[in-house]
Amino acid sequence: MDFYRWAKVFSILFLLTLAIGLYTTLSQGYIVDESRHVTIVAVSQLSNGSYIGVAADLYVRVACPGQGHVYVETYPLAEIDLQASTRIAAIVASSIANMSFSSCDFFASVKSDSPIIGGPSASGVTAVAFASALLKLPLNESVVMTGMIMPDGSIGPVGGIYYKLGAAASRGAKIFLVPYGQTTDVIYKVVAQRVGPLIMYRTVAQTVDLVSYGARLGVVVKPVANVYEALNIFTNGLFSYVVGGYEKRIDEIYNSMKPFLANMISSIKTEISKAVNESKSLESKVQNYYVRQLLSSIDNNLKTYMSNGSKFESQNQLYLAASSYFQALIYAYWRLYLLRTVLNKSYLQDFASSLRSQILRDIANVVSMSKTTVDLSKLSAIINTVDRLYEAYIYLNRSLSTSYIDMSTQYLAIASARLYTAMFWKSLVNVNIPTNVFVEPSNIESLATTISALAQNIYSYIIAFSSSVSIPQNIFSEAQTRYSLASYANTSIERMALGISSISYMYLTLLSMFMENITSSLEALNKTIDILLTQLDGNIPVDVPLLLELGTSADINTRIYGLAQLSMLLSMYRMLEIETLAKTTQYITTTTSPKTLTGITITNIVTLIKTVTIVKTETATATYTYTQTVTPTLQTIASKAPQGVNIMVFVLILLAIIAIAIAIKFIKT
Repeated sequence: MDFYRWAKVFSILFLLTLAIGLYTTLSQGYIVDESRHVTIVAVSQLSNGSYIGVAADLYVRVACPGQGHVYVETYPLAEIDLQASTRIAAIVASSIANMSFSSCDFFASVKSDSPIIGGPSASGVTAVAFASALLKLPLNESVVMTGMIMPDGSIGPVGGIYYKLGAAASRGAKIFLVPYGQTTDVIYKVVAQRVGPLIMYRTVAQTVDLVSYGARLGVVVKPVANVYEALNIFTNGLFSYVVGGYEKRIDEIYNSMKPFLANMISSIKTEISKAVNESKSLESKVQNYYVRQLLSSIDNNLKTYMSNGSKFESQNQLYLAASSYFQALIYAYWRLYLLRTVLNKSYLQDFASSLRSQILRDIANVVSMSKTTVDLSKLSAIINTVDRLYEAYIYLNRSLSTSYIDMSTQYLAIASARLYTAMFWKSLVNVNIPTNVFVEPSNIESLATTISALAQNIYSYIIAFSSSVSIPQNIFSEAQTRYSLASYANTSIERMALGISSISYMYLTLLSMFMENITSSLEALNKTIDILLTQLDGNIPVDVPLLLELGTSADINTRIYGLAQLSMLLSMYRMLEIETLAKTTQYITTTTSPKTLTGITITNIVTLIKTVTIVKTETATATYTYTQTVTPTLQTIASKAPQGVNIMVFVLILLAIIAIAIAIKFIKT
């Protein structure tokens, strides 16, 4: 009797265990345990200060399900910590596969024969390797790549490409992928020159056409804008993507914004008139020749920006118009603050103190909005507001740190004008833009930590090349200022906003350091933005149409910075979208209906919610195609899941049937 009682208990427990295992297997949906190997190239510095190219091996492994851990091993130890750039590579790869980063674990091992610098320059190919593992795509190991992965998936500029190309050729590379705009490189050679009886040595810069140099080495050099293009080449075209379909949504959001923009323009123009009229009443009291000359210059610039604003307004480009009026407001404030300071020596200090208090109060107020769950559009308004408030804070500090009255009053004017426009962005928090993405504070904290670590990573990379490559100090100082503020920021939303801004300036710095013609980066950024907008589809936040319009401005550095910042923001929104959907939907869906596409019979299509489709064709060699879809498709798991899931489910169901039969027998007994 005891035997039967215990047998019943055992059967019930066994059934419960099987049920839990079956549920877990089905809920996790996608099982991955894939490894990949690629050759990476870097530079090593010799004792005499010169560089050589070195090849190394990168081994990656992706295991899903997991918990979002990233493990990095280097041998010998790299001079720059690779943890942050490898983590970004894993996050970008997850975004490409449309999978939650926190659902997998990532392993990367770098093995080299010599110490290397510029480790982050291999992070682009790390993202390729992770993505191919997640999507279970093969890699062509005769392809070698250099380039730094950015959070938006773009491939950032790197140094030492000439030397790296040689190292790639020594490993038998057939294709060498480089960042967009870096098909030429500058190397420095020591040449001898006879002057009379003496031989003089001097260092000369030499521009090398890498395409021609690669051809002599038997290597095809190709530029890539982002990891999507790189993955297409690494998989021999098995991975592909399409873009577009978001334009109508952009127009809808922009049209809904027009009343806000019109009010902003009207408000700024009123403020300009007020400041100019007040300063005119003070002007007759100041007879200083230098001040009068400066006022004349200010008025010329004020007139130019007002004219530009009017032109953009007539063309219905309202955010560009508002931006021009913002520049005019700076000059209106400048002439007012200049005259007030000349007439009252204590004015600048007193007003700056009051302005500082207001900025800090506004930062605290806006930051508090992110401490609860917010939708994606509200989050975008909060980030943009914090960014502008900190810019006001930065220029306020610069105003107080200079003793020149013209510069101090100009910086004070920029701070005031930036604070004024920050309040416009704050008002956009209340704009209702429908979305199904709601962001929790924990998600913001996680991304902010990653962004901060990446900023440190890129900063160290720039410094590593500072002894041999000229750094544009005016741009890099902007990155340094925001990077420093981010390290002391108390909240995740501040670290995120400052981190995105600092990395955008670092991107500009890298372009100036390693590219002869930075205009090609505009095309690369636009390509990446196009992909990200397609992925976001309906979940496009309120800032996107405005920043896209700003990206058409005339000044090249302003355009690049604006597009780099927008691309960074879009990647953040995309990551948050994936994490949100991962908590509310099944991630893997399957359909088994045979279809025909351009002559290919598709027998199995696995759709990763909304944007990713992997197509397996019945040919001698399995072929996979990655495509983007525009309309979201949410389905439940159907009869054919990935192979690993099929086997496990089948075994569990079979065991469950046997256990049920045994249990029934015991119960009847």
